[in-house]
Amino acid sequence: MTRDEEILSVVRQFVKDLGQDPAKIVPSARLSDLGIDSLHAVDLVFRFEERFEIDIPMENFHATTVAEALAFVEKLLPTPEAR
Repeated sequence: MTRDEEILSVVRQFVKDLGQDPAKIVPSARLSDLGIDSLHAVDLVFRFEERFEIDIPMENFHATTVAEALAFVEKLLPTPEAR
């Protein structure tokens, strides 16, 4: 599984937990269209932190689409050789 797939799996599970259809998850999908409002974004960030054992300052998370969320988390992950 690639890192993008790992990140995407967190988003998919989160969207399912919100009762939304994970089939709607495409890179261009707006988080708000997936049922993720600003309060849910906090929970999503917590899931990223837990899954990848990283710290994400909420004030830095401004993603509005799935692609932006993936890119944001990807930048915070250690390089594969640092794992």
